[in-house]
Amino acid sequence: MADLPWQGHRVRIHLRVRRLRCDNSLCARQIFAETASDVVEPYGRRLRRLSNVLRWVGLGLGGEAGARLLDRLGMPASADTLLRVVRTPDRPSCSTPRVLGVDDWAWRKGQRYGTILVDLETNEIIDLLADREAATLARWLTEHAGVKVIARDRAGAYALGAREGAPEAQQVADRWHLLRNCSEALLDVLERGHRVVREIGKSLADQNMPCRESPSGAYRASKAARLQTERRHRRRALFDRVMELSRLGWSQLAIKRELGTDLKTIRKWQRDKAPGSWERTVFKPDAVEPFEEYLRQRWAQGCRNATQLYREICGQGYQGNAKAFRCWVKVRLREGTPAPTSRPATPRQAARLVTKERDMLAQPDREFVQALCTASPEITRAAGLARRFQAMIQTRDSDALAGWLEDTLMSPPASLARGLLRDVDAVRAALSLPWSSGPVEGKIHKLKLIKRSMYGRAGLDLLRVRVMGS
Repeated sequence: MADLPWQGHRVRIHLRVRRLRCDNSLCARQIFAETASDVVEPYGRRLRRLSNVLRWVGLGLGGEAGARLLDRLGMPASADTLLRVVRTPDRPSCSTPRVLGVDDWAWRKGQRYGTILVDLETNEIIDLLADREAATLARWLTEHAGVKVIARDRAGAYALGAREGAPEAQQVADRWHLLRNCSEALLDVLERGHRVVREIGKSLADQNMPCRESPSGAYRASKAARLQTERRHRRRALFDRVMELSRLGWSQLAIKRELGTDLKTIRKWQRDKAPGSWERTVFKPDAVEPFEEYLRQRWAQGCRNATQLYREICGQGYQGNAKAFRCWVKVRLREGTPAPTSRPATPRQAARLVTKERDMLAQPDREFVQALCTASPEITRAAGLARRFQAMIQTRDSDALAGWLEDTLMSPPASLARGLLRDVDAVRAALSLPWSSGPVEGKIHKLKLIKRSMYGRAGLDLLRVRVMGS
């Protein structure tokens, strides 16, 4: 039998046991043999302690990675053997938790999903289910009677399965999902009024108002375009300084010491008389040069549409392809053109701004929100209700829920209130109980790590053993 290695060497134990024969002809059993069940499984070829090591390596690393590690440790075993050892024990026992967290996880995103069950008191995974159907969850709850609290998201299937499988359990809606539902309802209102949002954002942008540097600005420059423009300006300024020192008679080594620029860059700039660009050039400048004067004139007139310019020069005899021409426009014409400084807010940005406290907004954002609320009373009322809902969730004020629902049923986001009324007991429990499905999300992260390490080849049985055993 194989045993743990000694000083990196494989060890095999030869165990001799006695076999006894019964000379009583009336005895039903004629042969008796000694067993060593305390150190080895029946018919086993490795000791229990070696099997335990193989099992823990298989649980942690899987088949192929575990086999590579064991070979280095002097306990060689194939990947198939490791997986067989992991699967050998009986199905892991599922204890019945008092507080159960339920959420779904993706076998393949958008196509196939499973369900993960977590004991929120011990923070341990209890079981994995093959799908996220209500009947599957109800069947599991029926087999494991005794669950008192079920924390879940807003999925209707889990609500139905919890009612059918554990009707006496208290369901708790997840607070993060409640806030998300509120944000989506407000976004729907702003998308219906997208013309108002766009017109106000455009009018404020046309006034050349200063824009915020933070991502929450209502009309801000593209960060990537702004950084690219800044890099080009720094590169151009450095090139001008190098050429100025060259005209004054400085040597390349002296310029390098003064500016800290690489010698190869200095030589290239002096040779090409241009700073060049880091962008890969995929066009032939010679093909566009006959039309460069016309293109620069049209560019100065305000035509910034590369497709339109391409059509115009094709009518004048240009035979290059559109992709090469657009690259020429990007490198040659846009090189010194400042990036746009502002852009109108999108409905999603506006939804984030109207729900913030006015004191936390910059001056441009505050004026945008003020103008938007003045132009649309519907958006004003929806934003006020959204802020009330957020404050209610943050302060856990369950007494304010009834009044908020009554006011919201008569307002634009009435669909949100109707959805919460269908699940009002779970929503009220979310405001009064400490439980949520947040810890379940962390366990899903662990599950995805293990699932992806098996390259999608494992079935539910192996995935379940590894997730619950590791």
